[in-house]
Amino acid sequence: MVVLWFLSMPKVTVQKTISNSPKDAFTKVSDMLAKNEDLKKLDPSYQCQFNESTLTGEAKGKLFTANLKIAPAATGSTVEITVDLPFTLALAKGMVQKTLEKKLNEVFA
Repeated sequence: MVVLWFLSMPKVTVQKTISNSPKDAFTKVSDMLAKNEDLKKLDPSYQCQFNESTLTGEAKGKLFTANLKIAPAATGSTVEITVDLPFTLALAKGMVQKTLEKKLNEVFA
């Protein structure tokens, strides 16, 4: 008998609390995700779709799927980006997390 286990894709979640309003944070992060050349080099086929009314977004490519969520926080807002990676890129989780953290720090510097 063969038993197959379904494993979920490796996930990377980056969260940052900032002093910007949720709407301002959404504008800055969505612009960064849609226009950043470094991110496009990682997966040139990725495309973004954003929903300004819910402050959410999604980026899809051949190598990953990412979800963006902006939420109000006590002193501004919280930005959360969750990336689903294929198993073949599981070892790159750390690099993906560091790249996203760096990009968010640049946007909100």
